[in-house]
Order: sequence, then structure tokens, then C-alpha cells
Amino acid sequence: MKNQQKRICCLLLCVLSSALMHAEYNHELGLTAGTAFYLGDANHITPFEHSRWTAGAFYRYNFDTRWAMKIHASYSQVAGDSRDFGYKFPDGQEYAAFQRQFFNLDAVGEFNFFDIGESKYYKANYKATPYLVLGIGMTAYNAFGPDASMFHVSIPFGIGGKWKPTKRLTLGIEWSIHKLFADDLDVTGKDNAVLNNPYHNRKVGFLDTDWFSLASFYLSFSMFEINKYCK
Repeated sequence: MKNQQKRICCLLLCVLSSALMHAEYNHELGLTAGTAFYLGDANHITPFEHSRWTAGAFYRYNFDTRWAMKIHASYSQVAGDSRDFGYKFPDGQEYAAFQRQFFNLDAVGEFNFFDIGESKYYKANYKATPYLVLGIGMTAYNAFGPDASMFHVSIPFGIGGKWKPTKRLTLGIEWSIHKLFADDLDVTGKDNAVLNNPYHNRKVGFLDTDWFSLASFYLSFSMFEINKYCK
């Protein structure tokens, strides 16, 4: 009888503590805005050269206080001009310049260096943390040429920082670099067609294809309150 009473008391305490504990918010929706730049045959090494704009939206699912998954859709513009660097091209072409808008969709994992937010079992002690991102993406832009593809796979990776001023709001900044498996992001017409494998290599290596980078600020809102429970 005493054991049964103890079990009932433990169950009541568990239910009461669950009701009094904070709720968790695993789901986030957010907006991003910032700057974009390109690295390729018209700009080999200079970050933020001819920077343009980027804007987008994302959904983030927080598995716990360290790990999250994010789906990020963005629309961006990049530009480049080989005259800034004095590059020389074959066939007597002196320079090539371009400007391009494109759509990008990424699925990335995030790892927080510090516990932030709430899990099913406890509330984290930190309101801010740096984090790493790595994933896979799909980039789409208008193709030039009969054999050119509109859709291209990319590998996004980068760093960021997030801060939770309240339980529901998150402010952050993120810088991601996207490695394309194509060399024609900078080709928009006949005038800059030379930027697609300009030195006519038989095989375009991994490091020879184009890159783009997005540096953004973001604001997200946490949704779907879920009560915690005793384990």
C-alpha cells in the first residue's frame, strides 16, 4: 500500500513539474538579408569584390540545444569584372564582365558550440552561441548555350552566430560559401562565354569551378509550443 502511494505521489509531482516547466520551441521560421559575391574566372581570390544583394527565408528544426537542421531558400545577385585584376584570356579577348541573378535552395546541418534554447528536458544556460553549417544545395540560373544546364548541385559550408533575446526570437548572422560543380555561373552571353573553362582544359577540376558566398543577417520566430515531460 505504501509503495502504491509513493508511486501516485511521484506521478502527481511529475505532472505538476511538467506543467510548471518552460515550453520548448523546436520549429523556427526566419527571414534573411545581406550581401553576395562571386569567386571564379573573373575574380580568383578577392572576397566581397563587386558585392551585390541576397534575400531569403528559412525553416529551422532544433533537435536539441546543440544540433539543428535548416532549409534555406534565397534569391541573390552577383557580379564580376576581370579588368579589376588584369586577367588575360586566350583568343585575344582582353576582359570579360557579367552580372547574374540566381535562386538557391540549401539543406544544412548546424552545430552550436554552446547550448542555446531549450530541449525536452532542460533549458540551456546560454543566450548566444557561434555555430558551424554544412550541407548540400541546388542552385538554378538561366543557362547560356544549347548544352548548358539550368540546375547545379552545390556544397554550402560556413560559420554563424545566433542570439536569443527572448524565448521566441532569434537574431543571427551567417557567412556561407557555396562550391558549385559548374563553371558557367559567370556566363550570361557571348561577351563572357570565355569564362566557362577559359583555358580549354580537358577536365575542369573541383577547384576550378565557380563559387559564390552569402553573408546575411537574419531574424527568426519560434513556433509550436510543446510542453516538456518527465523522463
